[in-house]
Amino acid sequence: CSCVIYAEYWKQWYQRRVRGALRKLVKLSICNIDFSAEGRDISTITTLLQELIVTNCSLKCITQINGLGRLKSLKRLILTHNSLTDLDERTMLKLKELTDLQLGYNLIRSFPNVVTKMEKLEELSLIHNQISVLPDEVVQMRSLEKLHLDNNVLTELPEYVTLQLPQLRALTLENNKLKHNTRSTQQTRSKFYYKIGL
Repeated sequence: CSCVIYAEYWKQWYQRRVRGALRKLVKLSICNIDFSAEGRDISTITTLLQELIVTNCSLKCITQINGLGRLKSLKRLILTHNSLTDLDERTMLKLKELTDLQLGYNLIRSFPNVVTKMEKLEELSLIHNQISVLPDEVVQMRSLEKLHLDNNVLTELPEYVTLQLPQLRALTLENNKLKHNTRSTQQTRSKFYYKIGL
C-alpha cells in the first residue's frame, strides 16, 4: 500500500501513532512539512518501504529524516525541492538496494561522491542544482543507466562519461555551460539518447 502525508495532517497522523497499521507500507510521500526545526522519525513505521518521497520539506541534511538508514528495502528515494547541499555518506551507504535517486531542485554545488559507491544505482537525477564539475569517481558507477544533469553550471563533459560507463543509456544536460565542439560532446551525440542544450 501507499500513503501521502501533507503538512496539515502530519502532526495528527504522527501523534495518533497509527503506524502499527502501516507495517506493510511500501510507498510513502511526505510533502510540505518543515523538517528544519526537528527531525521526523520514520524508522518505526515500516522496514518494508520501497519508495520514499520527501518534497518541499526544507530539508538541509538527509539526517533530518530519522531512521532513513534503516530502510533496508528502499529502492527509490526522491528528495526534490528541498535545501540539500550534500548527502550524509554514512546514511546513504546503508541504502544498499537503492536503484533510483532523485535530488533535483536543491542547493548542491558539488557532485555527491557517495553516489559513486552505491553499487546498484541505475538512475540519478541532479537537475536544477549548481554542479560545475563531474569527479573522476563517476566511472565507478557501473550500474548507472540514466544520468540527468540539466540546469547546472557544467562547462565540460569529461570523456570518461561517454567511454567508461557501460550501462549508461540516457544522459541529459540541457541548460548548462558546455563548450560546443569538445570530443566528449560529439561522442555523446552519437552514442546516447541525449538532450544537450547547446
